[in-house]
Amino acid sequence: MVAMKRSDCCFLLMLFVLIASTLCACGDTPEDDEAADATTSEQEPESPEEEDPPAPEGALAEHCVAEIGAPRVEEVADSLFVAIGYDLANTIVLQTDAGNVVIDVGSSPVRAQEMKDALMAVAPGPTLAIIYTHSHADHIGGASVWAEEDTQIWATDAFMPHLIKQYGAFRRAETARSLLQFGQSLSLEELPCSSLGKRLDVEAALETGVRAPTHTFSGEKMLEFGGVQIELVEAHGETHDHLFVHVPSLGALMPGDNYYATFPNLYTIRGTSPRPVDRWIDSLDAMRARAPDVLVPSHTSPVQGADAVQAVLIDYRDAIQWVRDEVVRGANAVEDVDSLAGRIALPAHLADQSYLQQLYGQVDWSARAIYSNQLGWFDGRADRLYPPDETARREIELMGGAPAVLAAATAARKDGDARWAAHLLGKLRDSGLAEAAALEPELAAAYEAIGLGVQNSNGRAYLVESARALTQGPPTGGAPKIDDVFIDAIPVKVFFEALPSRLKTAESMDVFESAVFEFTDTSETFVVTVRHGVAEVVAGEALPGTPEPITTVTTDTGTWRRLALGLKDQLEAVTEGKLTATDLIAVVAFMDRFDRGL
Repeated sequence: MVAMKRSDCCFLLMLFVLIASTLCACGDTPEDDEAADATTSEQEPESPEEEDPPAPEGALAEHCVAEIGAPRVEEVADSLFVAIGYDLANTIVLQTDAGNVVIDVGSSPVRAQEMKDALMAVAPGPTLAIIYTHSHADHIGGASVWAEEDTQIWATDAFMPHLIKQYGAFRRAETARSLLQFGQSLSLEELPCSSLGKRLDVEAALETGVRAPTHTFSGEKMLEFGGVQIELVEAHGETHDHLFVHVPSLGALMPGDNYYATFPNLYTIRGTSPRPVDRWIDSLDAMRARAPDVLVPSHTSPVQGADAVQAVLIDYRDAIQWVRDEVVRGANAVEDVDSLAGRIALPAHLADQSYLQQLYGQVDWSARAIYSNQLGWFDGRADRLYPPDETARREIELMGGAPAVLAAATAARKDGDARWAAHLLGKLRDSGLAEAAALEPELAAAYEAIGLGVQNSNGRAYLVESARALTQGPPTGGAPKIDDVFIDAIPVKVFFEALPSRLKTAESMDVFESAVFEFTDTSETFVVTVRHGVAEVVAGEALPGTPEPITTVTTDTGTWRRLALGLKDQLEAVTEGKLTATDLIAVVAFMDRFDRGL
């Protein structure tokens, strides 16, 4: 039991530090995705005047000023307000005669409170309902600031499964990659915004204010608050649990993250499950069918006027379809994925639009993702089926050896070709023929030169943070601050689903044993079997071939959650009478077979 205490902390770190996500993660959001950026409080003073982005230098900085700018509240339709520039994601408030409906609630209680103060100054009233457009952390982390005793919280039926699934087995990889994508060590001059909004405050986001939905739906749902009808429409795109909000009486539509004023993040480099590209197009068409007069996204600025809204929605869906169709055409012509990614570009009438600049999503990343999502990793080139051994070492030797390649890479970087330098250095690193002390500083310089030369905020942050990780160590996230309300909303099965990939295989190859875990408050039973390097988790009765359990643990789900998260220790649980086992020593030995680290 002691060995289980921290086995799933990384799940929660990823959950609240996103990602798509994670984070918008975008994300990546944790979502992730939604992907997001971070900075310290010293880098971002509290005064709005001091928080303005630096003078524009390139497309990213210009976008940060034009689409995000200083923190402010705008009234975009009668009694419909949006807070922009306070956080990675906007918060939108519809004021009715009976109270307020809040759409997306920010990344953390700290950021949410800032937006609530600003919004309540112009739209006071109780919170009748919160609507989550999707489960990326920058849209849900501030719910505790807005939620009152009788507040309804609406989301799609897929919300909780998606929230949990996206931070499951690969949470360590996503955490490490997300921290690079946050750009938390970059100055505002290096990364003035995340291109979706103000850079994420990672430390603040560690304190979750997430609240589970009280109401969910699939398809379409019509609500009414204070005499105002509000249409919720399930609309997959940025995530599989996405929705958009339509207020017919105002001609207003809130697309969540299915539209924001950059090329969409059809693939996020922090890593996530495939974005449903075809469904994203369908969702945009469903928005068009409602012919809104104003579009109020959860990132970047609103679009005003029916003609302007139709134009951006049409261009947005056409840009997505263009990339998809080009991948399909190229694949059917037996074109390899590298060639596809290298040649596919938006046509001029789309590429020239300000809201389709590749400042967040990127066309070549999207092409690769669409290809692999549909056809898998193999792109038809026979030579890729059985690659030779030690490719990098042999190539370096052909190029004259490690010193010659290192010299060529250094010269290329100094001549302004940092991408070629990084390519050579990557091969040199993979070959194992160069000392890290000579290689890593040069590789860091190449990464930083590339990063500061690109306008995509995700790519820029990832590269510059990768450079600094080589010279200063990788970025780290703090410990999440988890409140009891959200802890008790996490299904206990989540903790068991995390176990198989945490098994210490080297110590378990000769082991064949099982343990049973019974929960008194939910009548759930889980059988965990360690079988020669594989951990099998079964809900309910043991499967045929399972050995007799070495111990049976009986407890309640609340106690187990807190034991798993290190918020309660074994002795305390036993002393309180909240945990019993047929063999407590066997419990400790069994669970010690699982990795406890973050």
